[in-house]
Amino acid sequence: MPFAPGYGYVPRMEMTGEVKIDAPRTKVWAAFNDTEILKESIPGCVALEKVSDTGFRGTVETKVGMVRATFSGTAALSKLNPPISFTVTGEGAGGAAGSVSATADVQLHEEGGRTIVRYAAKGDVSGKLAQVGARLLDTTARQMADSFFVRFAERVTEGPLGRAEDAVEQAVEEAVHAVGEVAHEAEEEVEGAAVRGFLGGPMMWGLLVIVAGVIILWFTRG
Repeated sequence: MPFAPGYGYVPRMEMTGEVKIDAPRTKVWAAFNDTEILKESIPGCVALEKVSDTGFRGTVETKVGMVRATFSGTAALSKLNPPISFTVTGEGAGGAAGSVSATADVQLHEEGGRTIVRYAAKGDVSGKLAQVGARLLDTTARQMADSFFVRFAERVTEGPLGRAEDAVEQAVEEAVHAVGEVAHEAEEEVEGAAVRGFLGGPMMWGLLVIVAGVIILWFTRG
């Protein structure tokens, strides 16, 4: 077990996990090499850039127990076997909070159009982080891993089509809201028209509301 002068023993973290993603393996593999997807998926990531075909550099803000820190570090991919497996090795420094280094072996298995991602990771910490205890470090690491894969899976399965569908759905919701406002205003006018007998009465106003709704929905979907 590593030793950090002044801070005692540094716990070695070991973690394994599995996640299922509703996307083909080739798409998942490509996402692991997409800096935008990774940045959006990594908890606390404020910056991430690709510095080579297999290297990344980034900044992550995190909190473990009472220790808050901003880590700046690098990560590199190795043992590449597209689109089946790879190893990622990273290290980061957080000033007085300490430093972190980790290695993870990742495997991608495809079953029925879905991808099963299995990983086994090992990491070491030093500095103040080593004082929070192995249990808290392990819990935090697992929470961050779970959060990453949830976001990653959502981002991968979203895709261009998913974003288009979301846009259409939002547009329809806005159109329905607009129709609702028109209907509300028309309802007040209908009541007045019913009393005054203007503009052909309630039936004419009701027809106008329906036509307005159809027009709004049609152009919004388009």
